[in-house]
Amino acid sequence: MSNMPFSTKLEHIKVNKSGFRYYSELPVNYRLATINDFTVNGKRKIGMIFLIRWWWNPLFFQICYVSQNLTKEILEPHLKDNRVYVETQE
Repeated sequence: MSNMPFSTKLEHIKVNKSGFRYYSELPVNYRLATINDFTVNGKRKIGMIFLIRWWWNPLFFQICYVSQNLTKEILEPHLKDNRVYVETQE
């Protein structure tokens, strides 16, 4: 298992007119996330990439990063809707 789960393939990333970086399909190395994917030993995985599928566009997987500002309250609605994905760790 890698200590740096940030290997999103840059060659497949697109950018829309508003500047959002996204994938038009879910990369094969991603799976549905749980709240536990965002912490290790009680601390946020700052810098970790995750994807959120837009509810109004199922072919838009926005690329996001864990930051100090990311909270459980922000993530929970998206997690409950099964729209958050994290990279699978081998």
